Amino acid sequence: MQLRLMMMATLFFFSAAQADVIGIHGGIGYWAYDFNGDAISDISLDDDFNITSDNGGHVYVALEHPIPLLPNVRVAYTSMSDSSTSALTTGFAFKGVPFLLGQTVNTEIDLTHTDFTFYYEIVDIGFDLDLGVTGRLMSGEVSVDAVKENVKVVLPMAYANAKFGLPFSGLYIGGLVNAGSHVVDYQLKVGWETENFIFPEFGAEVGYRRFSVDAGEGDFDVSVDVDTDGVFLNLTAHF
Repeated sequence: MQLRLMMMATLFFFSAAQADVIGIHGGIGYWAYDFNGDAISDISLDDDFNITSDNGGHVYVALEHPIPLLPNVRVAYTSMSDSSTSALTTGFAFKGVPFLLGQTVNTEIDLTHTDFTFYYEIVDIGFDLDLGVTGRLMSGEVSVDAVKENVKVVLPMAYANAKFGLPFSGLYIGGLVNAGSHVVDYQLKVGWETENFIFPEFGAEVGYRRFSVDAGEGDFDVSVDVDTDGVFLNLTAHF
């Protein structure tokens, strides 16, 4: 009996937490990031491959609806890669091909990914809290000269997105986290959006993002232990 009541209460909670009307949230932005860490056989991206910093694009769209129990959907895409030419300070082997000390190589690391998130609005009263799950599709590669290994894998993660608005100002602070066994990815941001209650509404936000991935050859077919962080700027809209 108690279990049945708990299940009914949970279903009612998630039903009540959904949006009152259909809404589409979207954003597009620029992220300037720095690469730190190792790849392949613990080879330093900075010291050995001269891969340090670059910039990429980010775009997302979320659909929220009033249908009970059915989760909202958010899709986000991040372009993240860097390449360089350098003389190796150490030797190593990649996919059975030897690379020698002092050899000049062209290297690229690409950690581009697409997130498919299913979430519920837990709180929506000025302080907003969304909780759900994300499947991150990694679609990049690591290459040294002509030797290449694709990074093609789907990573399951927990998702949380919080936002606190300052009344009558349009200003807000917020944070977003995706975390799993191989990835921790979080954002902290400050933003402003129009508050005329007439769709569409537009805004802008600036913040800091840190993306850390730690996976071995059994996970990605190539070992990657990389931290990527930097500031971003987004333009947002709500229809």
